[in-house]
Amino acid sequence: MRLRARIQRNLLFFTQAVEKIGKSCYIKFAPEYVAFGAIHGVTDNNHTTGGSIQCWSRIPMENLFHEYRIESNSNNEINLEMKVEDLLVAMRSCTNASAVLMRMTGQRAEPYLTFTITTEDHLGGMRPITQNVPIIKIMTIDGANNVSVFEEPMIPDPEVHIMLPQLERLKHITTSYKSIAEFVVISANLAGEMILTTSDGTQQLNHDDMGEGSLSARYRMADKAHVETRFTNLHNPVVQDDEGDHAHLVRLRTRPKEFASVLVRVVDLQKVLQSQYVKPLNVICSIVPNHSVLFYVYLKDQKDDNPNAALSYFIPEIN
Repeated sequence: MRLRARIQRNLLFFTQAVEKIGKSCYIKFAPEYVAFGAIHGVTDNNHTTGGSIQCWSRIPMENLFHEYRIESNSNNEINLEMKVEDLLVAMRSCTNASAVLMRMTGQRAEPYLTFTITTEDHLGGMRPITQNVPIIKIMTIDGANNVSVFEEPMIPDPEVHIMLPQLERLKHITTSYKSIAEFVVISANLAGEMILTTSDGTQQLNHDDMGEGSLSARYRMADKAHVETRFTNLHNPVVQDDEGDHAHLVRLRTRPKEFASVLVRVVDLQKVLQSQYVKPLNVICSIVPNHSVLFYVYLKDQKDDNPNAALSYFIPEIN
């Protein structure tokens, strides 16, 4: 088993994006791509670290590395589990490096992902620093498949896709919401409108209150304060796989002003907003009403503004 590459794009973007999700992250090195994943697991027993929130990304190898070499008995794939905290320290050390060499070292019983980081000192000389990041586990293909962190969960088709407003602004809003309520209702329609509402959870419905342009009555108002933030004139993107009787197109034809809503923890939404650190090109929110919400964070190419990769987040609704 061999892995060696020179890093041309710092992996700090991924470690910063997932550091609040769970204690571990997963990396799949394949000949053509690198996949990253993180999910709130059973070892993350502090409820403030999230529910079943999941983050994943698949990036073409050439966008991250050059002089990339990989060999293994598992279809030339290597699947690793690592501590986010350890990887984050190493990636921060790479921020101002002139060159970074990554390779697997050590024995199978005690493996490392080793980074040789070359920096320039104040006299213009080159100074190499080596950081060994412990690998928790080298997983088999079956083991990696059982973790299910590298692919989008099997869920119903989203009915509303909408471009998020500025992430920094949303981060300030959710910070104020956190002191008022544990939950937030994310609502959006196909008329460019989005609403964030404080909530204390779900409630049993006695009647239908889903008129056009209204919010669902299934969510309880927050006892401390009812706070609602409304955004208008947002863009509703067309998703490439939308065709025929897709739920999104049915809603667009029949009830574009009706809101689709989902209830999530405020802290989980804040974890998605951590992606502001990667300075994304744009972020799309896709809502499966009363079920889940997905966020697609499109990353800028280092050479131009064309998105060639994305971080994806999945948050299930709180029942």
